[in-house]
Amino acid sequence: MENTHSGIEQRLSELNERLQRLEPLRTRPQSDFEADPYLRDIVERNLEVAAQCCIDICHRIINLENARKPLDYYEAFIILSEIGVLPIDFAKRIAPLAGLRNILVHEYLGIDWNHVYRNLQNIQNLVDFSEYIRAWLLA
Repeated sequence: MENTHSGIEQRLSELNERLQRLEPLRTRPQSDFEADPYLRDIVERNLEVAAQCCIDICHRIINLENARKPLDYYEAFIILSEIGVLPIDFAKRIAPLAGLRNILVHEYLGIDWNHVYRNLQNIQNLVDFSEYIRAWLLA
């Protein structure tokens, strides 16, 4: 089973790496964020990769559990609640991360930096997601 979970473990490791990069930036005032395009770039890229790690983990677990296929990335988080990996209230709280990922990847010309900054302030959701997935792996 360890080999089956190795892709999940790799993505959890990458997620943790991105969270370590984001955590010290979380305490920076929004004015720093607004004034420094390099800081915005760091946050944007690390949030994008962190979100993609979460989405990839959802899809891997859905496949392993032979659960119904999601219609979109948002629904992938909801399906994890249906199969008992995430509590439903948490799944609904973190599922909008899929939309942030899509904005960062596809709508990069019109990014709302206030929205990105708010997501930086809420990276505890990503930490919690990681903990739920680790608990599932140990079950």
